Amino acid sequence: MKKIYFDNVSTTKINKEVLDTYKKLLDAYYCNADALYDDGVQIYNMLEKSRENIARLLKVQKEEIIFTSGASEANSTAIKGLALKNPNKKHIISSIYEHSSVHNALKQLENDFGYEITYLSPNEKGQINKEDVLKNLRPDTILVSIMLVNNEIGAINDINGIKEIVKKHPGTYFHTDITQGLGKIDVDLKDIDMASFSAHKIHGLKGSGVLVKKKHVEILPLINGGQQEFGIRGGTSNALVDIVLAKTLRIALENRESNYKEIDELYKYFKERLKEIPEARINLDNGISTLVNISTPIKSEVLLNALNNEGIMVSSKSTCGSKKNELNRALKAISVDEDYAIRISFDYENTKEEIDYFIECLKEDIKKYV
Repeated sequence: MKKIYFDNVSTTKINKEVLDTYKKLLDAYYCNADALYDDGVQIYNMLEKSRENIARLLKVQKEEIIFTSGASEANSTAIKGLALKNPNKKHIISSIYEHSSVHNALKQLENDFGYEITYLSPNEKGQINKEDVLKNLRPDTILVSIMLVNNEIGAINDINGIKEIVKKHPGTYFHTDITQGLGKIDVDLKDIDMASFSAHKIHGLKGSGVLVKKKHVEILPLINGGQQEFGIRGGTSNALVDIVLAKTLRIALENRESNYKEIDELYKYFKERLKEIPEARINLDNGISTLVNISTPIKSEVLLNALNNEGIMVSSKSTCGSKKNELNRALKAISVDEDYAIRISFDYENTKEEIDYFIECLKEDIKKYV
């Protein structure tokens, strides 16, 4: 059976050039990057060159790149690290539909450390109003954390507008999870204090990510250890994974416009084909083209299983919460019943023929189950 992968928001196929480079490094380099003998120093120098290249690509300073295991760790480090470093300011502003790594970090601060969290709801377009951020800023607000692109409904937030508001509020920092936007839309990190992303969302390796932390931001380390990552993240460096992240990011950014153009064409084609099914609707049609959330008259669990049997891989919610009975906060925020919604996400390697097959399968499944 032919397999069709429409779950690229969850993870992406590893770029062949990145994978080949990683395999070559595995064969040749195995020493600890902090070792003082020649082979260790060589790996350390390669690691720092990668850090330098990533910083150049993101237009930040080399010392502002902190390697992590992924965006989840980067988000936790940014939010809890900053909050616990500033215990006298216990108010944080975020959105109700952040990724679980942000949401659960905030809940921990709220429940276990006495922080007050203001959770902003999106407007009818699925976006967080920058005016709502302004209205809720207080003298004791230490952080505003708003994601660039929502991973459930694809809404794109006005990060540039929000950062301008936060910048005018001394003593408050701005963090954004750019995971779903990086490599798809333009990302400007100027005047953003901290940003997080994962490599595996841009055709890189799992277990690889970055926290961009500007030099003026002080945070408390969550993983204590040695001098690695400027003392912020202890433990032996996963050097080879971090080294190939520079190539992963370069390829993603160099091909961003052309790849997104292809994806946008697929998204438009999907919308036209979906019009053939009156029982199905798109839940948000003004977001990023890589992701489309639709509702059908079939229970999402039933439809996912039917599509899986037909060789089509999609999801009903963020993979990080797929095995838990967690409420889909993004869908609830835009008044969509999550029990009948599925998430489809495209990549430049997908084709119109795959969309055609999906549409025909969906037609048959509706006839069968409704």
